Amino acid sequence: MSIRCFLAPLLCVLLAPVPRAQDSAAAPASTPVLMLRLRDGSIQWGSIQAHDPTGIVFQRLDNGGILRLAWSRLDPAEERGLRQDFGYIDTTTEEVLVTADRLMTVRGVELIGKILDRTADTILLKTASTTIPVPKNQIAGASEVVQVPAREVYTLEELYAAERSNHDLATATGNLNLARYCERLFDFPRAIEHYQKALELGPGERKAEVELSLGRAREKAKAAAELEYLAEIDHLTKRKKFDEALQKAEQFKERFPSSALFADAKTKRDRVIKARTEFLGTEIARLYQFHVSRLAREAASKTLEETMAYLDEKLKTDVIAASAKDAAKISKEATEDTVRTAWKNRKKVRYQTASYGLGTWLLGKAAALKGYEEDPQAEAPQSEVDKQRADLASKIKKFLQAQEVARSAQSNEEQKDDRESAWRELSPGARAHWILAYYVENSGDFELYTKPLIQACKQCGGKGIVEFALAGANVSQSAVGKPSNDLKAECETCHGIGAVRRIQYR
Repeated sequence: MSIRCFLAPLLCVLLAPVPRAQDSAAAPASTPVLMLRLRDGSIQWGSIQAHDPTGIVFQRLDNGGILRLAWSRLDPAEERGLRQDFGYIDTTTEEVLVTADRLMTVRGVELIGKILDRTADTILLKTASTTIPVPKNQIAGASEVVQVPAREVYTLEELYAAERSNHDLATATGNLNLARYCERLFDFPRAIEHYQKALELGPGERKAEVELSLGRAREKAKAAAELEYLAEIDHLTKRKKFDEALQKAEQFKERFPSSALFADAKTKRDRVIKARTEFLGTEIARLYQFHVSRLAREAASKTLEETMAYLDEKLKTDVIAASAKDAAKISKEATEDTVRTAWKNRKKVRYQTASYGLGTWLLGKAAALKGYEEDPQAEAPQSEVDKQRADLASKIKKFLQAQEVARSAQSNEEQKDDRESAWRELSPGARAHWILAYYVENSGDFELYTKPLIQACKQCGGKGIVEFALAGANVSQSAVGKPSNDLKAECETCHGIGAVRRIQYR
């Protein structure tokens, strides 16, 4: 056993080994007491009674209880050390990766390799098996730089020759390092060759390490096909091809019925599911907001009445359906329920802002100023200036109340025409922003900041009215026909609201 095993002089207890399953490897007859570190950070004292490719049988020292522990329950470093000690294959070695170019054809075919040359109408792409001339008119968009397993781009001979020149093979260390590189390439025959040379040259204090590595490489050579298969699951996962990776993981037992790596295949399956869930969650959050904005722009061509009906009835349904359709390209398991769940559980990081702009008044005054509290007024003016300000505020309030009464006297059709006319006068972009702000505030899909942002109308300074000079040339058309002593008119920009409403959301 390794140095993790601590023989405790005061705790010398000989624990009889428990009967083991037929496919399990027995622990030594005299099982030493050891400290076992678990993945959750806890520690158990006891002895390993048996082990197999799926885990260990552990007898606790404190109460004699027998535990069946999967490898995944152990601390990662503990797991690696014990699996090596017991001669199980280490499938966690990182494969050699290289930088490559990724091309997508107009038919949706993915091509990965190294671009060797470009001509006027062709790109020459090298892969491990061949060199492909790709017509430029068949490529959809620019190439993308990606990290892929080296064996997808170069042959084993090319990789071995390039790496061999970097090591002094007259030394044990040079052979040891080259052997490890070959092992990462799944080139186990060469790895065994160089581990043996390292032993022949005398690795000194590292002899036990080299012997252990050599034994591992020999075991891997026997299971080369399984290891290649498991590595392909990792490759597919990294390239976001989750459904293909999951299918391969689930077919492992059928493909290799006598393999000792079933536990590793299950671990990879669990990792694929976790990676798919995390990636879908991130992508759905992005897709959801993208489709809300896109559908808001499309709805901007509708009348105000049609827009309000769409906001109240169909926009949410369309957003979920569009998001689910795009998410299904990532995984066929993605449904509208997946979208709802992922959106609900999304990470909320920073706030964004949506504005009603110059269309704020279309909400009506109560809705436009909802959640906004003005600074409390002093109980009584303390100076002549304060009295003048209070008097002006009172006059403005009375004026706007009179305007509201006059507006209420209009027929429903007249009010509707005024709103539709104002809606048409807004630019398509302004209408799209208005729709987005309304949906964000009222759909229940977003987390809103505690208070809206109320910005004073630039035209009237937040008063809601515009005062005019006496000179006829300076009098607004809206004031024409009014008595000469009436020098106020409702602001034509904010229609008396005096504010632009903005919503912060995430």
